[in-house]
Amino acid sequence: MSLIERLRDFAGALAVASTDAPDDYPAWSYNTYENNMADLRACWADIRPKLKKDADKVEFIDRMLREAFDAFERKDKERGSKAIFAIYNLGVKGLR
Repeated sequence: MSLIERLRDFAGALAVASTDAPDDYPAWSYNTYENNMADLRACWADIRPKLKKDADKVEFIDRMLREAFDAFERKDKERGSKAIFAIYNLGVKGLR
């Protein structure tokens, strides 16, 4: 999968996490907290080594993901969502 496609997937997973994590996933959806967090981790693992122009943002995204995962695990939706929005607001679809 290309970097652009993975960035789009990452942005989508971030968007879902920002509103649904940790426990507001619709019952009718195939997406669950576990699936969404796994998608975020997998996308970021693919994207991270490919970033050249925006390598300076890698550490920030790493830190915010750790903060979000930690907050969601403690059921702190507000703190987790803030960390996810901080990443999303970098314009992740445009990272290179």
